[in-house]
Amino acid sequence: MRLNRLLDNRTTQSKCNLSTEELTIRKNAFLDIAKNNIPDFSIDERNREVINNLFFYFNGIEGKYKLDKGIWLFGDIGTGKSSLMYLFSEFKKLYFDGFKIHICSKVSNDYAINGDLDKYTYNEKGYPGGPVNMCFDELGRETIPANYYGQKLNVMQHILHIRYSLWQSTGVKTFITTNDDPSAIESKYGDFIRDRNREMFNIVLLQGKSRRK
Repeated sequence: MRLNRLLDNRTTQSKCNLSTEELTIRKNAFLDIAKNNIPDFSIDERNREVINNLFFYFNGIEGKYKLDKGIWLFGDIGTGKSSLMYLFSEFKKLYFDGFKIHICSKVSNDYAINGDLDKYTYNEKGYPGGPVNMCFDELGRETIPANYYGQKLNVMQHILHIRYSLWQSTGVKTFITTNDDPSAIESKYGDFIRDRNREMFNIVLLQGKSRRK
């Protein structure tokens, strides 16, 4: 990984409240997290632009992605979507505003076991007693519908409906990774989700061949 290629040199101080020194510290912190958690993680021509833009976004820097929206990261299997969100989740924990990642298949299974989706939506039972930013990984691979004692539910559709309303009222952000293209999303979750995902999310395509060996 080339440190001098992570940050776009066109970033200007007018777009960012962080000093050049602080930006360098944060850049190196992110790269250390990547090296320590995913040793074979690499930054190259296939993902550099997306990583640059996500780095700006998660540091509150105006750029390609709107700061008041979440992130909808999609692309083919194995392009590194889940890895990127995991690394930025760990990076954000350094600054006390990290977010948890929930695998959608497990979320669906949780509903089938206990019928309770509070922690993924209103979070009234958890700390801090209200909705929080979070990432849902591998959207589209969960069981649809999930079944809780005969009560069948398209769990992620339900969660995204609620989190859309929460985003409107509180600004809470949702982050998504998925292999599904827009047509598959519509067939699984309906036109409500399709029509509102551009309103609620920065839509980010991660291209390239699979990185899985």
